[in-house]
Amino acid sequence: MAAGLAACAACVDTSDARGRATTPKAAPSVDVQLWGGAQDVPPVACDGSWVALDGAGRQVGQGSVIPPDVLAPEIGAKQVIVFAHDLGPPPVVLSPRARAVFSVAGKPYRGEIVLDVDARRGTARILNRLPLEDYLLGVVPGEMPDRFGLEALKAQAVAARSYALSESEDRGYVYDDTRSQVYGGRAEETVLGTRAVRETSGQVLVSRNRVVKAYYHSTCGGRTATAGSVFPDAAYGVMDRPVPCPDCRQSPFYAWRRSFDAARVCAASELPVGHLDHASVEPPTLPGRPESITISAGGHDATLSLTSFRDHLSAGRPFAEQMPSTQLSAPPRIEEGALVLEGRGWGHGVGMCQYGASGFAARGANYEAILSRYYPGAELAPFP
Repeated sequence: MAAGLAACAACVDTSDARGRATTPKAAPSVDVQLWGGAQDVPPVACDGSWVALDGAGRQVGQGSVIPPDVLAPEIGAKQVIVFAHDLGPPPVVLSPRARAVFSVAGKPYRGEIVLDVDARRGTARILNRLPLEDYLLGVVPGEMPDRFGLEALKAQAVAARSYALSESEDRGYVYDDTRSQVYGGRAEETVLGTRAVRETSGQVLVSRNRVVKAYYHSTCGGRTATAGSVFPDAAYGVMDRPVPCPDCRQSPFYAWRRSFDAARVCAASELPVGHLDHASVEPPTLPGRPESITISAGGHDATLSLTSFRDHLSAGRPFAEQMPSTQLSAPPRIEEGALVLEGRGWGHGVGMCQYGASGFAARGANYEAILSRYYPGAELAPFP
């Protein structure tokens, strides 16, 4: 990435990722879980002709238009039924023909729809199987708005591609939400997002001959977190040191203040509900990302990791009621019976800061320089 860094004198960066001017190789397909059995089976529709294939790729059925208002498919361990077609045991792959498009729960998707049963959990599931590059067309706009600029979007495309490949290798599929990456299918695609994907086609971040699980987040608040402090599985010698980020100050999440009542704090700390007496963090050096927090309430004490405390405190809550990050700018304090926290940033803080990427790009940095800053130790290379 040296050439990219040199092209932006105002955006000098000292990290060591390097780009390779080699021809990208074709990337594989990815399976995206759209539904996992937690609720009623969503309807599956198709606006044209299709064929059904079994797990070995043999044709087991075919059909024409499936209206969007028909009954949802029946997915069982021994039988899959779609629009009155008995297609045999799962998995069944519904493959569109010509220009036909499948939709699930009213959302259109590129590629194929897989109706399957998770052998480990014994629950039905619906997946979208499509080329990785097509998947990214519905991910990049879902994770980063066009207003962040083309170079930031290109950095997002490379990070999202790397993340998807790494997670697919680990699990075999990715989720369509924040458990993996937000994926909205065709409806989310934008012209600029598509351009970002196409102009970085096949490019991934690599370290020690492995594709890097390229974590990213909204706002770091001035300095990123180390991967190992948040994700124990993060390795490869990448994201293993904090990275200063002077470019995310324009984020509305750069600084925040939150107040949490005693009941929520005690529940998050697994303490009996009681009056909050005291709260402290360790290490106490602030601003920073303390490792743990101790809560004293009603004569009981509990110490837990600040990451775990944040997760429990924020789960299922709207953003205004969440603890946005673990980066604190002041010691925790008790005011009028509530826990008051002040901090910076939104998200886990590991890898690329999206608002920082946008600010860096606005100062003239290209996507290579952005990636070089946030993924020191990684190399930009074609897959595989």
